[in-house]
Amino acid sequence: MSARSLSDMFEEEEGGSAWVVTFADMMTLILVFFILLYTLADFEDEAYRELIETIQVIDGDGNQISVIDFATRKGRNPEPLKAVDDLLGMNPGAVPIDNLKPVLVAEMESMIDNTDLADSVQLAYNGDQINLQIDGRYLFDSGHAQLKDRARFIFANLGQMFRDHADYRIAIRGHTDDLSIETSQFPSNWELSAVRATTVLRFFIDQGIDPERMTATGYADYLPLVENNSSENRARNRRVEFVLEKEKNN
Repeated sequence: MSARSLSDMFEEEEGGSAWVVTFADMMTLILVFFILLYTLADFEDEAYRELIETIQVIDGDGNQISVIDFATRKGRNPEPLKAVDDLLGMNPGAVPIDNLKPVLVAEMESMIDNTDLADSVQLAYNGDQINLQIDGRYLFDSGHAQLKDRARFIFANLGQMFRDHADYRIAIRGHTDDLSIETSQFPSNWELSAVRATTVLRFFIDQGIDPERMTATGYADYLPLVENNSSENRARNRRVEFVLEKEKNN
């Protein structure tokens, strides 16, 4: 019996189903294609470069060079892995991962939205660094370093967040308005701002925050947010600033 191709056999079937062979071949090729893409996407950059550099091409002068050197010479920087990641949906959107909102920022925003702090707080973040500033109308009287009751309530809420996110280091910065002070306790605004910062630090230590995570620094009136030309503006400048930075794993 003569040998017959698989397509001949399918053509003899009732109703004709030779298209199944073509369809199966196409599906097989698509499967192999996506397996290849997934494999390339899983390559480390260095391993990929070592592999691709083994491919040699002839440049315009007849010299044999690697395809990466050739692309670089032509003013290109080949990054096929990035294209593969985008194709497979592994890197959706144009927003860098570092700029995604940290969970701690979302919790701080919720606290601000659910209190009357909206006009007295500045919150910003860049990657894993968070900056939170609270003006002095809730914190200290002018010329004093004792925490107001309202400040204790705010800091108690922050303390819970700081405990929940123990991977952040906390720099506490004290600021004053421009009104000069010269007392036995505070010879200048430098001492006043430093004591304010350490007062806040001690509050958080009492809240169970590891003191090794925190620092306290006074900046006097040298970094005002606004001009010190009204009692409201002086209250804004008489502030405490928190700079939180996520610790990097070594």
